[in-house]
Amino acid sequence: MLKIPPKQVAPHPSERGRARSDLDRRLVSGVAWTVGARWGGQIVSWASMLVLARLLSPGDFGLIGLTTIFLGLINVVSEFGIGTTIVVMTEMPASTLRQMHGVSLIMGLAGTAASVVAAQPLAVVFHDARLEAVMPVMGIGFILAGFRVVPQAVLMRDLRFKMASALEGAMAVFQAGASLALAWWGLGYWALVLGGLAGNAFGSLLFYVSAPSGIARPVFREMRAGLVFSWRVLVSRVAWYSYSNADFAVAGRVLGEATLGVYSMAWNLANIPVDRFASLLFRVTPSVLSKVQHDHAELRRYLGGLTEIISMVSFPFGLGFALVADPAVAVLFDARWAGLAMPLRLLALYAVVRCAYLPVFQMQNVTRDVSFAMWQSLAMLAVLPPTFYYAARWGGTGIAAAWLIAYPVLTAPVVVRMLSKIGMGPGEFFAALKPAGAASLAMTVTVLGLRQAVAHWSVPLQLLVETVAGAMAYVGILLIFFRPRLQIFLRLVLRRKQAAVT
Repeated sequence: MLKIPPKQVAPHPSERGRARSDLDRRLVSGVAWTVGARWGGQIVSWASMLVLARLLSPGDFGLIGLTTIFLGLINVVSEFGIGTTIVVMTEMPASTLRQMHGVSLIMGLAGTAASVVAAQPLAVVFHDARLEAVMPVMGIGFILAGFRVVPQAVLMRDLRFKMASALEGAMAVFQAGASLALAWWGLGYWALVLGGLAGNAFGSLLFYVSAPSGIARPVFREMRAGLVFSWRVLVSRVAWYSYSNADFAVAGRVLGEATLGVYSMAWNLANIPVDRFASLLFRVTPSVLSKVQHDHAELRRYLGGLTEIISMVSFPFGLGFALVADPAVAVLFDARWAGLAMPLRLLALYAVVRCAYLPVFQMQNVTRDVSFAMWQSLAMLAVLPPTFYYAARWGGTGIAAAWLIAYPVLTAPVVVRMLSKIGMGPGEFFAALKPAGAASLAMTVTVLGLRQAVAHWSVPLQLLVETVAGAMAYVGILLIFFRPRLQIFLRLVLRRKQAAVT
């Protein structure tokens, strides 16, 4: 007898609305818990660092700093993109999860081995024999982290943001306490090494117990799709890590330590404020977006909303720094930093463009367009370092200008492709930038209009007046013309406690 498959019934509009509302609530709640845990852990870390600064010497911190770039790269490689793969590939069965856990442990072991092998060469390069003992011990952290990657990704995939955030906060507090205790006992730089290792082990234990997934021997033919996805994510991240640090490498090699110091300060001032906010927001969005990865209408809605939110933060910070760079540098720094203003201005403008594109890059992984993302990252790796080298003839200002000119050109194909992929028109995308753009225009006009009037005032007073007037103009335009959108933004950013309790 012929069996007729049941007719597929589309969800009722009310059901779709409830599902959308629930997902939005989870997004806000996830951001809230992430903010609470990250800032709580950061406060503890800052406080412990101040105490450690009294117990340890600058040389102790400098020794650990020598390992940062190499271990950072190994950390990217050893994670292998497994966390992103699990979050995005929501259909992955439990048996494959266990095998991915096995791969994670193998990659963690490889990271530990790489740290052991690199110890002696790095000791020679940096002329510090202590690295021969420090590097292998720090490398143990990679195999410990291998136990944490899959459970942490499972918590994020299942939208268990409260649990994930609590565990991350506990891990940060434990690490700070361990480092302080070891420093108090007089272990010197080993307090930082062993304290970090203890926090790593404690965090891995917490995650493994909270979201046990089991461990199985990898059978590569059964997990081919996941490994191909992970590999492409890994290549993209390694390429990103390389070209993101190329400007510092070029500045240090070609321009010298002093110019590198000025450029580094400009980079941190221009990028850290918006990077902190973006990291909190985009920590949870992949998990939420993965739930609607096949619904282009929802993806368009989220892309517009996320772009609007991130632009409301990045535009005033970036354009604000660009507008008041000269008086800000004059007030906050001494004569040794005289060349800081121009690279700060250019990098601040670059940060505006970069942050406007960030939600699009989030969509690349969620829509599984990782092959294009990989090749685009490799193209940027091929183009940016030589561009920085050429631009270095104009000093740190030239390298900053290279970011501002080259980055929008190299990333424009990503935006065009993603908008086409989810059926979003350019007008709809740029409409999401309209509130921040209009408010920023008003801020710019206000600050530039005041400049002549306050030109004869003291520099600190000029900075204060221009900053306050620009901020008032920015907020005023949002309140007058975009009040409903501003209210949505404030609910996401400020109503943390209410969202977290929900």
